[in-house]
Amino acid sequence: MATAVVAGAQGAAQADPPETTPGGPWGDGSSLSGVASYEEMWAILQKLEDRGAIELEAAPLQSNLGRDIPVVTIGDGPIPVMLIANQHGNEFMVSRGMMDLIRQVAGNDSPDNQAIRDALTVTIVPRVNVDGFDGGVTDEQGRTTPWRQNYDPTCEVGCDFWLEGRGYDINRYHSFSDSAYDNPYVEGDDALNEVPESISMRLLWDELQPVVMVDYHHQGTYVDEDGRMITGSIMWPNAVDTAAELGISEEFAETITASQRAASVMLQAVDSYGYANITRYPSTETPGIARNAYGLLGSASVLFELRGGIGQKSAGYIAKTASVTGYELLRSVADGSWETADLSVIENIRERGDYVGDPRGE
Repeated sequence: MATAVVAGAQGAAQADPPETTPGGPWGDGSSLSGVASYEEMWAILQKLEDRGAIELEAAPLQSNLGRDIPVVTIGDGPIPVMLIANQHGNEFMVSRGMMDLIRQVAGNDSPDNQAIRDALTVTIVPRVNVDGFDGGVTDEQGRTTPWRQNYDPTCEVGCDFWLEGRGYDINRYHSFSDSAYDNPYVEGDDALNEVPESISMRLLWDELQPVVMVDYHHQGTYVDEDGRMITGSIMWPNAVDTAAELGISEEFAETITASQRAASVMLQAVDSYGYANITRYPSTETPGIARNAYGLLGSASVLFELRGGIGQKSAGYIAKTASVTGYELLRSVADGSWETADLSVIENIRERGDYVGDPRGE
């Protein structure tokens, strides 16, 4: 789950187009145009709360830099749904997509919006990794944010997904045990998890018990068998070995099916959009990943990876894909139609194709 496009072969001529359709656009993944800063994000959300459109609060724990993580609640219905984005600080267009989704659901009293707010309690965390996005820090190599990890330059235990001198990969430290503070990479029950952002998301999950949980990320650039750029990849829980160890294989199988139904709804939401080309994400079974952890805990759980590190026009399409898929999922959960979503959509989904580096050799 990396947002920046890796440089292509060094010998590539800068003017040479990529062997993809379309032939770009390519960016360096660093432009924050159209993406709210930490302060701007809070100000926008505060105005929406002042209007009575949303409820805004801070996540249970602050980041290591002492910053609050915004948690938005829309509606007061009996069915809880939770969406999170930007666990990796340099995957920020999905944060813009969640801000757009918040505005859309809270914005007016259209029949669909009213139905969503009446049936659901929607919790959205538009930016989990506030420090990795624009924290005022540098790592041991002198690099500045945005970067993938949070900020925590020391680690003593459970350091499997910790980058020396920088911090943790938040999306690897979601506890699937009884305690939100359990470190997934330390054997047995413990309270050794040192990743406040991950703990906060689990504490929210404990409070909400969401029926559906969605986690939005970025990936690099890949192509399908026709050479067409893949704009997104989707996946559901697959930690079947861990489920067997926990003695919940039967329940987990049901959760996988429910997750696939949610994924089917999201895929169909953008099926007619010319800019969307979605495939299956080739995921691992790592149980501490949000998609797997919350699936093991019993929520229908979906990972949506969208292409990152691109120009602003296409970045807008990426943000729109996030908001459109999120909205259609909310609408379908509100009216119950997601429970009978067509699973053939999942059965027929294509595998993600080959990786394509930036042909400019930058």
